Amino acid sequence: MAKKFGFTGTVFLLLYSVITWGVIAGHEWVQRFDYALTALIQGRITEDGADFVAVATDIAGFPPVFVLTMAVVLTLLIKKMYIASLWFGLTVYICASLLMDTMKAVIGRERPDLLVITMESSMSYPSGHSISSVMLYGFVGLILMLVVKKLWQKIVIGGIAGMIILFVLTSRVYLGVHYPSDTIGGFTFGMAGIFISISLYQLALPGIKRWMDSKKWRDRSPDLSA
Repeated sequence: MAKKFGFTGTVFLLLYSVITWGVIAGHEWVQRFDYALTALIQGRITEDGADFVAVATDIAGFPPVFVLTMAVVLTLLIKKMYIASLWFGLTVYICASLLMDTMKAVIGRERPDLLVITMESSMSYPSGHSISSVMLYGFVGLILMLVVKKLWQKIVIGGIAGMIILFVLTSRVYLGVHYPSDTIGGFTFGMAGIFISISLYQLALPGIKRWMDSKKWRDRSPDLSA
């Protein structure tokens, strides 16, 4: 299972690399894609819709993501899943904060300047909201899908997580603060992050648990091998 997750994560990382190269090199296919999809999404703008989306998009903003991430970390600690707690918190921080900020600074893509409904001050690529939505809602959703046993539960969890992520990706383009390639780049990077992280977790968990057992530290972290 670890190899399958690692392979899937590598595929998403390659997709992210292709999109990133297209953005940096200014390839025409990226520009055509951005303009076509932006026109499609922003062609449906209404005043009421813009007001709602401007508020709702912040479910993937820093304050909610930070609070919800800490809530997950604390819940895992209370359930004595110490390894899983540290692993989850570090994965979200590294991917949705440290690496994201670094990539924005290095790539340095300016934000769209056509139909802008709300303002953002940071660089455009990759979309931070998109990465955060995948790293929090997608990550938690995937973990729950691996833990629950019934198919209908997996479908419901996956559907809810998918709708949240799709809304965030679309909302950033709708508000004029990102190009579609920004959000898709953020999505592929986030997906690469969670799949590679779970793969590493599955490989490292048995050894870490054995070490903790030798120290009389009981840990109940799940192996996520379902």
